[in-house]
This record gives sequence, structure tokens and C-alpha cells, in this order.
Amino acid sequence: MITEKAKEKVALFIKEFFQTANVGTGGDSTNPDGNVLDVPILAANVATTNYVSDRSTIDFNVSFTGSQIEGHTIREFAIFSATTPTDDNFDELRTTTSYSAESTMLSRMSFDGIGPFSSSDQIDITLIIEVE
Repeated sequence: MITEKAKEKVALFIKEFFQTANVGTGGDSTNPDGNVLDVPILAANVATTNYVSDRSTIDFNVSFTGSQIEGHTIREFAIFSATTPTDDNFDELRTTTSYSAESTMLSRMSFDGIGPFSSSDQIDITLIIEVE
């Protein structure tokens, strides 16, 4: 059993640590050992807007403009981290000299293709994760 308070802290960590996303054209099954998209479209990840919508549920929201994904058919989506959490609860992590910010994939979803997109299109993606 995980206590409700611990679930809240884990959810806060996930919300603060994983703050970027990317889309790709790869569509094979997800490998639990993977840490990158199969075929990313963007060279750099895009910032997400994250909310703790319940005590232990995190909503990741991100928008991709048509100019970013023009001509592509999206078949995969992932959430990443590349920064240290900014919340005051993570001061020790931020000040530890042995910590290095590395890109870590939280979750990757593959799906039937959406697109291709024109430059005037936009796609909004929301991923909801619950800490159990």
C-alpha cells in the first residue's frame, strides 16, 4: 500500500520533473526500455503545461502547430524530462552536485496515424497519468 500523502508527493515529482513532449512518425509497439521516440519529428521537445487535477492525477497538455509538424503523419507521442524540478520541495535534488539533467522518457504512446498536417493546423494532446 502507498499512502495518500506519498501518492501526492510522487504526483508532484512527476508534474515538476517531466515538462516536455514530442511527437514522431514511428508507430511500432512501445518498448519499456526505450528512452526516445522511434522517429521524432521535432529536433527539440516542446514545453508542456502540467496540472495535478486530483491528489494523485497529473494532466500533461501540449500543443503542436502546423508549422512544426507540416506534412507529417503523427503516430507516436511521448513525455520527457530534461530539467531539474523547480518546486521548493526539490531543493535537495537541485543542489546535489552529482545530479545531471538528462532526457528521460516518462511515457510513450503509439497510435494509428493522424495527419498529414498543413501549416495552418494545430493539434492539442492531453495525457492523464494517475499515481496508484
